[in-house]
Amino acid sequence: MIKKYTTGSFLTNSYVISNNEGECVVVDPGLGFENAAKEILNNFKVKAILITHGHMDHIDGIRFFDVPIYIHKDEVEFLYDSSLSLYKMFNKQTPYTKGMLDLRVVDDLDEFSLIGYNFKVLHTPGHTRGSVCYSYSTKVLTGDTLFCGSCGRTDFPTGDSLSIKKSLNRIINTYPENYDVYPGHDEKTTIKREKNNPFL
Repeated sequence: MIKKYTTGSFLTNSYVISNNEGECVVVDPGLGFENAAKEILNNFKVKAILITHGHMDHIDGIRFFDVPIYIHKDEVEFLYDSSLSLYKMFNKQTPYTKGMLDLRVVDDLDEFSLIGYNFKVLHTPGHTRGSVCYSYSTKVLTGDTLFCGSCGRTDFPTGDSLSIKKSLNRIINTYPENYDVYPGHDEKTTIKREKNNPFL
């Protein structure tokens, strides 16, 4: 089962992926996540957090959990650098320091098992240098790379418009048409529908 929480001023989508035993994985816990975190912790045994990229509206809620954090190797520095994570843009400091978090650094095409699901990593730079998609079953979580009919912006630190176009094509060519797409903002879509994405 997968459940969406939309929180914070940027209306960021975070996701809870759960199994029948009451275990779950949280994807991109963002800003304004305190109430969502309380609900999740009251209902599930949280086993891990998956981070698609290191912007503050996708990492701020990490602090409410004490579990391993899966993040791409090129994105680790975002956790500690307030310019990269955009905290500085809003006159805030990152809440994390080196050594504070239990990191599980991932790379392109890595696979790992959590709560009975097999997750696969696809490196999709462009929105940030270490943006990734996580797929399992017939679902893919695309962060801020692929949206419904759109894609992530590339004018933030480490963003690159050429890279995101390559990543969008890689996503479309990697996953079958029947895969559901769960983006970091806006509504759910499908790989089949996004073959007509105007940014491809």
